[in-house]
Amino acid sequence: MTTICSFDCNQSVIKSLIGDKKPFAPVEGDWINVSSRVFEEQVRKLAYGLMVKDFRRGATVVFTGCTDDMKTFINTACSLAHLNVVYSADADGKNIIPVNDLEYLMSIGGTWSRKYKASVDRTIARMILSS
Repeated sequence: MTTICSFDCNQSVIKSLIGDKKPFAPVEGDWINVSSRVFEEQVRKLAYGLMVKDFRRGATVVFTGCTDDMKTFINTACSLAHLNVVYSADADGKNIIPVNDLEYLMSIGGTWSRKYKASVDRTIARMILSS
């Protein structure tokens, strides 16, 4: 993965986004505590996947069935995709994403990463400059 600045900068942005929370991310179907580098790689895939689904910038997406460990990961991806996030046990309407769809979104995000990488890099750069 090519980054726009040294990994130390990105690591500090990820740290500022997640605070003191542990970086949990899905790896091969299991949610585990991961390094900042793996967290960033995985969260980018979800952000790209959300962008592929063509949610409008600033839209609110509703995630259902999430555990507390998943929320930091999802919040970070939504920040990178410029989306607002709400969590609900169940929901009706549009922009609803069940937790079971995360793996699919990350899969398509990984496939389309080349198209959306520059946008996420710009967002990370803005976060670095504002911190």
